[in-house]
Amino acid sequence: MKIKINIQYFKMYWIGILFLFSTFLYAQHAPLIIEQIHPKVFVHTTFNTFNGKQYAANGMYLVTKKGIVLFDTPWDETQYQPILDSIQAKHHLPVIAVFASHSHEDRAGGFDYYNTIGIPTYATKETNAILKANDKSIATNEIELGKTYKMGGERFKIEYFGKGHTTDNTIVWLPKYHILNGGCLVKSTESTDLGNIAEADVKAWPTTIQNIMHQHPKMKLVIAGHDDWKTQGHLEHTLQLLKQN
Repeated sequence: MKIKINIQYFKMYWIGILFLFSTFLYAQHAPLIIEQIHPKVFVHTTFNTFNGKQYAANGMYLVTKKGIVLFDTPWDETQYQPILDSIQAKHHLPVIAVFASHSHEDRAGGFDYYNTIGIPTYATKETNAILKANDKSIATNEIELGKTYKMGGERFKIEYFGKGHTTDNTIVWLPKYHILNGGCLVKSTESTDLGNIAEADVKAWPTTIQNIMHQHPKMKLVIAGHDDWKTQGHLEHTLQLLKQN
């Protein structure tokens, strides 16, 4: 029995397979990933290397009627403008404010760029002092810790619970949605160590995490500063890593 093979169909089949494979590879190595976690809340992820290994850095942004509030700048400086472009294309709104959770490059590294193009930037007094001492660009506005910021019909707080990853590490709390953006203070459940602890206070860190858990017992979602944020239990895992240190 002879088997007839449709060569054109065969070619199209493999072209389709190669397209899907290339799309998968691109997604795996995309320099900027934006994912929705709530109708008004999105996680942005960029990548960089530390000690020769690539890591993902997670930030967050809030969609308001007046524009987008960005929490933490991209870690990859090539994404400072693309994240603005992606947000504009997705929401048809500009970024109206940029907040940094502490002074490191994966949080405040984009201040110089955003200051230059006129977007208001925000950091605590301590974070600005650290940035200035290291000849880095400081924020144009000082964060009022614990204040309920109201922008475009949305609310959020920048809170400080103590030392940990750094002396100036803060978190973002969205009271309406019970979402907490932990920054580098909160380790991902896939983390096997504490990461960069050059400026950490490891002794104070557990108390800081416990203070967060006590203050916000009804958290619905916690965003870890690096790597996988989708699984939950990040705060508990951070405490476990600290016990092992």
